[in-house]
Amino acid sequence: MLSTRFSRLRPLRSVFAAAALAMLAACATSPGAGRVSSDGVEVDPNQPVRVALLVPLGSADPSREVLGRSLVNAAQLAQADLRNATIDLAVYPTAGTAEGGAAAASQAVAEGAKIIVGPLFSTATAGVEPVAAGAQLKVISLSNNPEVAGQGVYILGNTFLNTADRLVSYGMSRGLRNFAVVYPEGLEGDTARNAVSAAVRGRGAQLVATESYSLSVTGIQAAAGPAASNLMANGANAIVLTDGPTGGLAFISEAMRNNGLSSAQAQFLGLQRWDVSAEALSQPSLQGGAFAAPDPGLMAAFEGRYRNAYGELPQDVAALAYDAIAAVGALISEARAGGGSPFSDARITQAAGFAGVGGAFRFAPNGLNQRNLAVLEVRDGQAVVVERAARGFESFAN
Repeated sequence: MLSTRFSRLRPLRSVFAAAALAMLAACATSPGAGRVSSDGVEVDPNQPVRVALLVPLGSADPSREVLGRSLVNAAQLAQADLRNATIDLAVYPTAGTAEGGAAAASQAVAEGAKIIVGPLFSTATAGVEPVAAGAQLKVISLSNNPEVAGQGVYILGNTFLNTADRLVSYGMSRGLRNFAVVYPEGLEGDTARNAVSAAVRGRGAQLVATESYSLSVTGIQAAAGPAASNLMANGANAIVLTDGPTGGLAFISEAMRNNGLSSAQAQFLGLQRWDVSAEALSQPSLQGGAFAAPDPGLMAAFEGRYRNAYGELPQDVAALAYDAIAAVGALISEARAGGGSPFSDARITQAAGFAGVGGAFRFAPNGLNQRNLAVLEVRDGQAVVVERAARGFESFAN
């Protein structure tokens, strides 16, 4: 397997050059370089730091190749924006598989990587984890699957729990306290339901009902009437729909409205992004509903820079690669100023977090992340920002 190396590129002028790379707080530990400690491999932050980027290239799947290329492009864009840090970026293909992830991680370790960014898929991340652990390397995975987080693996993808918490917080700020969740049967639906339930409990609201449906036209038609009746009977005034525009979102929302569940009684809240589909935004049943997403203004700026650099729009996941490399640069920069290992757990999990291209984010000690998201409301077929993503964190518990 061949790796691709990138030397440091000349910095670009952009609004991200300072904001996306600055740690929002400082936490110093004792200096050291080239040694192995109980908190992982220590490096010399004053020298180029080898960073391995694992992406889903090398498969026969054209869609994975597109994703992989977009991740590499975004990572290079972030590398070019680094200030007070130099990284030696090496790209390793994983093909998106566990075996590919393990092989890529093994090569990265052999070639002197000090931290691993990626892979994108949880299957490949699972293959990376034991290899990285054996070498005491931290992993910033781009996955959103909580199952692979922990034991030195930090996931950067937005999770259902993070989105659910943002929606519940938003709903409560609007006076909504009686939450319900409507979800498709299956593993993803169950995971989404559990995330909403945990967010409701954590915020001190009430989960008054949960309703599932079989993901088919007949299944939705059969479930919609009883679900609407039960939601109304239990006084639900905030209903989280976990399905997305490519699933049963339009059908289940319309069917429940047609069965008497009015917008005056309950607001629909979307666990997945609705703005990826113009058809979803034009759906009558979703007018007045709200969903959470990365801050559109910040994302538009990133997408514009990416398009100018590469002549095309980035894939949605590309922002994760930018954020990961920018965070690595910020950690190195801080170690140069304050000493200690750039990639210690304490430094990675600082409560103040990092500035991201779609909103501030931070890592928790359990390997999960919190991302500050915007909330958008559907009005006349358009997604309108009603709450912007917060630029920072007041406390680790918020």
